[in-house]
Amino acid sequence: MASYLPVECIREILEYLHDDTSSLHSSLLVNRSWCEITIPILWRNPFGRDLTSDRYRLLMNIYISRLTTEEFAIESTTTPIMSNESSTFNYATLLRVFDCEKIFLALHCWAAHLSSLRLFKSLIQHFIVNSPKFDRIDFKRTMLFNDNIFLFPGARQSLSKLRNCSFSGEYTKGLIDSCATIAKDIRYISFRCLEPLYSNGDDIITSDSSMDGLARLIKSQRHLKKILLSDGRYNTIFKSEIFDALTTQSDTLTAIKFLSINFHENFPLKQLLVCNNLKVLKIVNCKNYGNCIKITGKPQQFHQLKAITFSSSRLPFDLYRKLISLAGCSLQTVILMGKVFTESNAQAAFNLSSNFMLVPFIEMCPNIKQFLACVNENQIIYLPAFLRSCRNLKRISLYDSKYQSRSFHSSTRDMQTINVEKLLAEIGRAMPSSLIKFNVNMNWKFSAEVLGSFLRNLSDASTTLSNDVTRKDIGVLGTTQLQRLSFQFCTCITDEHMEMFYTYPIKSLNTLKIRGAEGISEDGFRKLVDFFGDCVGVPQKFRKQKGGE
Repeated sequence: MASYLPVECIREILEYLHDDTSSLHSSLLVNRSWCEITIPILWRNPFGRDLTSDRYRLLMNIYISRLTTEEFAIESTTTPIMSNESSTFNYATLLRVFDCEKIFLALHCWAAHLSSLRLFKSLIQHFIVNSPKFDRIDFKRTMLFNDNIFLFPGARQSLSKLRNCSFSGEYTKGLIDSCATIAKDIRYISFRCLEPLYSNGDDIITSDSSMDGLARLIKSQRHLKKILLSDGRYNTIFKSEIFDALTTQSDTLTAIKFLSINFHENFPLKQLLVCNNLKVLKIVNCKNYGNCIKITGKPQQFHQLKAITFSSSRLPFDLYRKLISLAGCSLQTVILMGKVFTESNAQAAFNLSSNFMLVPFIEMCPNIKQFLACVNENQIIYLPAFLRSCRNLKRISLYDSKYQSRSFHSSTRDMQTINVEKLLAEIGRAMPSSLIKFNVNMNWKFSAEVLGSFLRNLSDASTTLSNDVTRKDIGVLGTTQLQRLSFQFCTCITDEHMEMFYTYPIKSLNTLKIRGAEGISEDGFRKLVDFFGDCVGVPQKFRKQKGGE
């Protein structure tokens, strides 16, 4: 294959394996051409892999073997012994991701007894001088030393082509301003405010100064596409200059995420309205938005906004509705998790979140394809209307507020049991034929007869099967394309419920989750497996039995 495939094709194939270290190491051995293609992929971000201490030491040996005598000069006389042989490649020239924290961790594994940071600084300078360009740079917590790396020799060349820049912590004086001077083509900026680990006079600057630098950094960019603004302490005031700076990127910004921000009654809706090409808006764990109702905005003004996430966002309902109306028909992906609405005026907030959470989407967003939401009993009654209004829907996942992705037991113990006896059949009738995944991560209660009505309405046809017929023998029933059906937290499911799947089968179904089913017998489960094959998940009660054996 290596003899006939063009080099460009081989490179494209190997790029798909950038996270598969084992396969990349095997590719090195094919021939010289494959080796020359694979080495840069393996060594662009070696510190980004999960490595053991021994692996970190080997990695540092390779890099440090290339340091000159002057670069390697340190105070300690007990430095680990290195091989006198230099590495085959100068791997520092291949480094594209600069993660200060990970580099320091690797150095600590290599020489844990070193108290001086001089070798660390020499190594950083070595990387900057030798790498022709860095694609990404991450500053986490503190810089560990008080030097502005954008002023190091070679920085203007190696850091001028940055595409991804992440700031997380308090920084050396002038760092962000220097970044704004050198890097003009950053595509993604992530800025997180954290409490400084220590104070060192004028060398560690205040949050206000960092934010002044951030505003200048945003304004200096030519093609900024994504930005994340976060405050881990909730007491930082994001200056209006930062939000105003977003308007200078109005033609290029496609994704904005606000994380854990106290807006201090100054949510930047006015500035967001200027962003003509905004496609993704995420508001997570924020508060104190202020009164944005006075700000005018035409329906569907966010004519390219395809995805909205409101997670523990505590939004005033009027702002919630306004943002949805601004997206309108363009909206395709919706994520609503945690407490979406503000807790001020508790009774009003309860009424709004209970009764009207889905209504704006029903009225204004017919093109939704993916919908993930934390809902309660009062909101579910609007589900049929929502399904009828979104005829292009492909995936819907509904979550109980007590759902925990990593703990099935805690979820089932804490979830509220919700009776959908009068609603489930209507949900099946309302489902669009485009729907592929229907996930209920809640404890719904319903009878076998109602499940039968749900499946019959979903399939829009029915047939009765003989005992020796399996799902593979079924012709297509109805127009449904449903591939995944999950009732895995529904404890009410019994053998009688499963009989309905034989009576009203769905040929397209390839995944059925019923992990919480408590009423299925061993014979009933065996029949289920014979019918569905690998399609059906194992109920928890049989997992326990298997574990006990």
